[in-house]
Amino acid sequence: MNHHISEHPSLQPFDISEYKGVRGKNFYDMDPALQRMVHRYTENFTPDHKKTMEEHIRKYGELVGGVLDELTEECHKEGKYGEVVKFDRTGKRIDFIKYSEEQKLARKISYDHGVVNLDFHPDWKYEFPHIHRYALTYLMNMNGEGGVACPLAMTDGIILALKKIGTEEQKKKYLPLVAGKGSPSHFMAGQYVTERVGGSNVSANRTIAKKLPNGKWELTGEKWFCSNPGDLWVTTAKMEGTNTVGMFLVPRIKENGELNGHHILRKKDIIGSRGKLTVEIIYDKVEAEEFGRPGHGLVNLIRYIIKTSRLHVGLGSSGNARRSVMEASEYAKFRTAYGKKILEFPSFAKTLAEMQILQTGNCFANFRSVSLAEKDHDAAEITVPLMKYKSSSQASYITQKAILTLGGNGIIGDFSPLPRLHNDSIINETWEGTHLIITDHCLHALQKPKVYTAFQSLLDELTKSALNHPELKNAFEVFQTKRKELENCIKNESKDWKDMNRIYISDVTYQVFLLAEFLEQAVYDIANKLQTKYLYFVNGYAEMVRDGLEAPRQKDGVFFDPKAIETFISF
Repeated sequence: MNHHISEHPSLQPFDISEYKGVRGKNFYDMDPALQRMVHRYTENFTPDHKKTMEEHIRKYGELVGGVLDELTEECHKEGKYGEVVKFDRTGKRIDFIKYSEEQKLARKISYDHGVVNLDFHPDWKYEFPHIHRYALTYLMNMNGEGGVACPLAMTDGIILALKKIGTEEQKKKYLPLVAGKGSPSHFMAGQYVTERVGGSNVSANRTIAKKLPNGKWELTGEKWFCSNPGDLWVTTAKMEGTNTVGMFLVPRIKENGELNGHHILRKKDIIGSRGKLTVEIIYDKVEAEEFGRPGHGLVNLIRYIIKTSRLHVGLGSSGNARRSVMEASEYAKFRTAYGKKILEFPSFAKTLAEMQILQTGNCFANFRSVSLAEKDHDAAEITVPLMKYKSSSQASYITQKAILTLGGNGIIGDFSPLPRLHNDSIINETWEGTHLIITDHCLHALQKPKVYTAFQSLLDELTKSALNHPELKNAFEVFQTKRKELENCIKNESKDWKDMNRIYISDVTYQVFLLAEFLEQAVYDIANKLQTKYLYFVNGYAEMVRDGLEAPRQKDGVFFDPKAIETFISF
């Protein structure tokens, strides 16, 4: 559309004048990788359950690509971010977080759709398995964190913990608040663990919990990162006179209607995930309830709260990266340079193809890990921290690549969501453990004989039929080479070497895991006589692993195959 009065040629519409990005489309229908995961992991569902579940996911894909995308953009403008309101009009301290109407509505829509609480909807007739729950999580993060994904991830963790270790009284009191259909709480649940003296090293923290005569606890101390100051939060403190860390539930408002004894100091000026507030807080005799057995605080924190958050980070980062690939692909349909579409440049097509391979593989690996976690498979002890690390770091890589494919337009905050997605991906790299912390957890799990054996058995199961298909020979050889490399790292290298190179070892573990996953996907289609696209994906990824991420591509490989390139670009 031409908004200029003058008809001068230099002021006429041009190639991206009608560019709108992917807003208005159904993000589930646009994502064949997610559709495949939903299909593969529901093959044993009843037809009614499978159909109803997919309709629910598809509806959310419509919301995410439509009204939620619009609300997310609107509430991330200056003047629309949340603010701390310390006092009411009479001077009474309320320590309230005031959000824009767009932010509150975005949370309400996702919560009411049942993203983390569908099993509490009385009209939902089926179970709420991981494939359903985390397909919604993945879609939710296609708009970035958005002030929605982080609060609902923490809400999901508290719901799980309440189910598993909450007392009957706690379930009765708090589940309607954080899980009940139509709950008025769209601030939802928060997580207050980190202190200035200790981040991931929770045992170094100094907040003290004192047992009260009425059975409750009184907490005194400070918390440095309070994610989403909501109506209910989970926190940690050392029990008075001990070095034992307990886990506690803290309601914002006490039973007598008074504000619980906390002081919000300020909101943090963080680079991403800005839709929801992160604050610093002082506990001044905060009234709390023990959450699970007091002596099991750290164990329960990791088992229920942190593990759930890590699953959300893995799937969320993958959804974030998928939106970035979608935006880059859409832009390429419009943009011309030097007289031809930018997709016609081999270097651009290669970049887009590599982004697609990396993101699709990450999607597959995440849902495999989620399935393992749901089954309490021993290998999940490796894959859950592995996917948190690799998904978040890879999302930062892909979002940056996507920004660069848009050229100068890529760095304009109101042209596309890419700058916001990139900043959110960096937050995901930090949340629930930096790379050095997370890869240490992964390395620790790899060195447990039972867990390592389970992981090796998983690899055997995923690749058991690959050698039966000559077209998979090269990819399988790369898989075997990397598998031997991983085995050498774990079994033959010194403790100091492994500790220093934990990130490298985790990268190799991921390569082996994803190669096995891609091989299984290709074999599945071949065995079922389906036309498969995943032969291109597994061979393309094998080449990237063998030669390096930024290495030149081989003339006899998939990147010089026009059909393969078309498959990647149109996927």
